[in-house]
Amino acid sequence: MRRVFNRFSRPESPDLESGILTLSQTSSMNGVYGSSLASTFLRDAAGGADSVDVITIGDSNTGYSYLGAGGGGGGWTRAWLRNMNAFGIQTYASPLMPLMANSGVTLTTQTVREESGSFTTLAGYFSNVLAPYTGVQRGSTAGPADVTNMAVPATTFLPHALTGFDYCYVASGASVQTFSQPNGTYPGGAEPSPALPTWNQPGTALRYRVTHVQSSTSGGSLNLTAYRVTSGSYFSLATASASTYNASGYVRTASDMAFTMPSTSPASAIIFGWNYIGFATGPAHVLYDCVYKVTKGCAVNQLHYGSGQSSATISGVITGSTASSRTFLRTYFSEIVARQIVAGGSGRVIIWINSGINSAVGGYSFVGYMDAMIATLTAEWSAAGFDSSKLAFVVSATHPLDGYSSASEALLAEDRQWLNSWAPANRNVTALDLQQCLSGPQLTAAGYYTGAGVGEVHLTQDGYNAVMSIAMQKLLSKP
Repeated sequence: MRRVFNRFSRPESPDLESGILTLSQTSSMNGVYGSSLASTFLRDAAGGADSVDVITIGDSNTGYSYLGAGGGGGGWTRAWLRNMNAFGIQTYASPLMPLMANSGVTLTTQTVREESGSFTTLAGYFSNVLAPYTGVQRGSTAGPADVTNMAVPATTFLPHALTGFDYCYVASGASVQTFSQPNGTYPGGAEPSPALPTWNQPGTALRYRVTHVQSSTSGGSLNLTAYRVTSGSYFSLATASASTYNASGYVRTASDMAFTMPSTSPASAIIFGWNYIGFATGPAHVLYDCVYKVTKGCAVNQLHYGSGQSSATISGVITGSTASSRTFLRTYFSEIVARQIVAGGSGRVIIWINSGINSAVGGYSFVGYMDAMIATLTAEWSAAGFDSSKLAFVVSATHPLDGYSSASEALLAEDRQWLNSWAPANRNVTALDLQQCLSGPQLTAAGYYTGAGVGEVHLTQDGYNAVMSIAMQKLLSKP
């Protein structure tokens, strides 16, 4: 008899003495349990029938560094994208990136580097303004409360290890311009990127997209631009003006600018922004930006990279984000869906949640944290006006250990068993057992841990990629 439980009642306790759950479902031997919705999304995307966006949530393994580079762009986040590409799902967009962080007093940039090899990167080399500068203020401290409620969560998310989601606020009548801090760049043959991503090679028709909130105060505009910079010379690729006025009041919208990726020989930086060289005028409330192309495919967006955070902490970040009438998740989901639809997809999303390496807990508590996150995310998805048939979850306890902290691994093994039993009773949820992809001894033999002992808490990027390659095969083959 299958032992399952739902999110409204305490589950039947598993046999903790033997450490074994009795499961009769056929997928148990494959390491994939529960809903087939995520598998359907992936198969349809691989066949070119639709698109899928993946949103990643977790601890440091969600975005662990690779090739010596930081920035939260590695780990499971990179492994998802790399393996979707490897199984025939082309990238259609860079990740949705915040244009302002909610802490910090100095101007810094965020970089996501390209990995050597033929596979698609997350965003090439992508720089975003993370702190206020001349004329551009942090929205949560200077902007209108109505926009802050839409754009800023009540808790601190850490996308790509940035210090949270905020927005750029330009006061009414103010004009802002920058030359030194672009919002995004795709350099050519020089470091820090060995090559352009495969999905936006020279000659590709692309669109630069800026998400912003309009208001009923007239006079404001954004100035979207794209430039090629070669040896200190600037060549305009495209420009587009976008109004920030809407008679209805505060309304989330997005403005697109089409441009064609030029040749990058000699090495050139392809730079774009909403006030780069061209002036933007307030009032303006600018949230995210990205680059995409009109095609069906995939994109991977990192919502939370909680380095060092326990499952309890991560769950608290997600569930607490809606406090004080904050509707950030609805805004974020709405833009993910709107971008995918304008690019040719139907608005399908998979949310990947992986945790457990920090402060491991027993299975009942672990499943409770997962359940609470899924309940919040599902409720906000529905509140944004989207059907549940477009949202799937893939959840897992962290990769297995092989000798380091046997007590932690015992709890993680218990967590996996409970997830495997819980998922079938929860619509749209798939449990992925990473132990059944590669075991601890197999990870050691292949050199996929970052080191012995405490080094087992992270994998090398090759390790994340290898585990996810097997996981992707299992997901694609799940009936």
